[in-house]
Amino acid sequence: MDRLPKNLVALDISNNAIQALDKNVIDYLSNVNDFKQTGNRWIFNCDDNLMLKFLQNIFRRSQGTVFFRHLNAPCPDRCYCCFNRSTDHFTIHCTHADMQFYPDLPHSIPYNATLHLDKNRIASVKQSLGHASLRKLYLFENQIVDFPFHLIPKNITHLDLRKNKLEALDDQVVDFFRDREGSTKRKIELSGNPWKCDCRAKSFLSFLRQKEPLEYIAALDRCNIFPSGTCPEECICCLDNYTVPSLIIDCKSKGLKAIPPLPTPVSGHSTLHFEGNYLEALPSNSLPGYAKLAHLYLANNRLTEIDQLPENIITLDIRNNSISLLNKQMRDFFDKRIVAATQLKLLLSGNPWTCTCEEKDFLFFVRSSQYIENLNDIYCGRTGKLLKLIDESDLCPSGLVHYVTLTISFMIIISTINLIVYFKQPLLIWFYEHNVCMSLAAQREFEKQKKFDAFLSFTHKDEELIEEFVERLENGAYKFRLCFYLRDWLVGVPIPECISQSVKDSKRVIILMTNHFLKSTWGRLEFRLALHATSQDRCKRLIVVLYPEVENFDDLDSELRSYMVLNTYLKRDDPNFWNKLVYSMPHINVQQEPDPEAKELSVINRNA
Repeated sequence: MDRLPKNLVALDISNNAIQALDKNVIDYLSNVNDFKQTGNRWIFNCDDNLMLKFLQNIFRRSQGTVFFRHLNAPCPDRCYCCFNRSTDHFTIHCTHADMQFYPDLPHSIPYNATLHLDKNRIASVKQSLGHASLRKLYLFENQIVDFPFHLIPKNITHLDLRKNKLEALDDQVVDFFRDREGSTKRKIELSGNPWKCDCRAKSFLSFLRQKEPLEYIAALDRCNIFPSGTCPEECICCLDNYTVPSLIIDCKSKGLKAIPPLPTPVSGHSTLHFEGNYLEALPSNSLPGYAKLAHLYLANNRLTEIDQLPENIITLDIRNNSISLLNKQMRDFFDKRIVAATQLKLLLSGNPWTCTCEEKDFLFFVRSSQYIENLNDIYCGRTGKLLKLIDESDLCPSGLVHYVTLTISFMIIISTINLIVYFKQPLLIWFYEHNVCMSLAAQREFEKQKKFDAFLSFTHKDEELIEEFVERLENGAYKFRLCFYLRDWLVGVPIPECISQSVKDSKRVIILMTNHFLKSTWGRLEFRLALHATSQDRCKRLIVVLYPEVENFDDLDSELRSYMVLNTYLKRDDPNFWNKLVYSMPHINVQQEPDPEAKELSVINRNA
């Protein structure tokens, strides 16, 4: 300062490295009329009021462009620039500058930049190199009518759009500023704009209700189509101007279990979107606003029946519920509605529809109704068949088919019974042999206290046949107790008495009928005594084993011959002979232990 003339009129400090001036220099230069400073890169701090005043008063009279070190370019026309040391932001102030156009920002700003454009007449924002560097943009009280997504600076954290002429923001802008967990907080100020309740901006209206509730209410009031304050708290209300103005009430996916009271439009009709909730039953027509609905969208709920609908319904979407039937009352209702509303539309797919003969009228209703859409997606709930491909005959077979089916079923039952009767004996033998279903296979024994299970009757010429019977019956699985004369008759007792006593003490009498037996007098006597002794028994005790060499019964008298002709017997050459013989013996469980008393008696008889 000591080296500068006191009455200096002009000063040229161009092309130096000067960044700031101290207070004394600023006071000295206040009287300089010609000030040249080109080539310097100035730093002006926002809290240095003296320097800012010098910028506004002196630099406007200077020759050459004023470059800012932080901006690396001149400050935009009609603006002043400074660096805010507290926020580390480079700030461009263009407030109240009577600007009609968005200023040009020369290039990317290497600092966090804030642009103040409040209280101007700017109608639109344009893209420029430095625009993308902005972190805060203030457009309060301008004339902005549109703010598309591509003009939003990608790093912005604060956007002030208050008191402009915006009517809506597009969905991308809404999504950009919507709060997200873990993402950078972005603030947008929206009040004071003439927002419209247009359904084309439904997402924005939802966002506006969240951010600026009073602005949302003001937007609804501008609709002037329903009383203020009647839109459900959980829903979004808007105006559809696509054809005829109508009220849209959007309550989709809000977790609601019942339809809330609805606003009643002043004129026209209303539409309710209630998809993706937990609705189980429709409300009555007394619910406010419900009777005025013309379009009702109820897809993806929990409805099981449809019973009450608005009388002026035009569209009904009940897809993907649990409805199985439209009753006659509802079908008649829709038939009447098609006369009054030629655009009637029903969407029914995704429900378990009942397809039975009792509900065949529902089938005719669906197939004949021209107003049912997505007919190719409507299926029967139980069979999964496409409903439009089902004929009445599939649901209700004719009487002939019914009687034929009944007859065939009856014949199958009769045939099954005959087969069981015919194969009863082999089946019972198999059950008994394998110890299965013993309650069916086993026969009841009425004389359980007899000493022997069977008396073997044979002639002395057939003694060699006895060994296999003893091996199979006494030593087999069932351990039967046999009686035969070679072992069990006492010496000195008359033969007729021995025969009579043996028959009396045995549960069965086995006759080994060979040619020798037929020719034997004692054999025929044993046969006759056994026959007479067992004739009054409650079960068949006499078992005749017929050997292959016996061709006829001519050697027998008429009584014995009649028995052989009229009664069954076992053939020794039958492949299943032993199974049949065991089954004809007294029935005992294989797993049961033999009666100790009977076992002891058998041992005594064998040692006698």
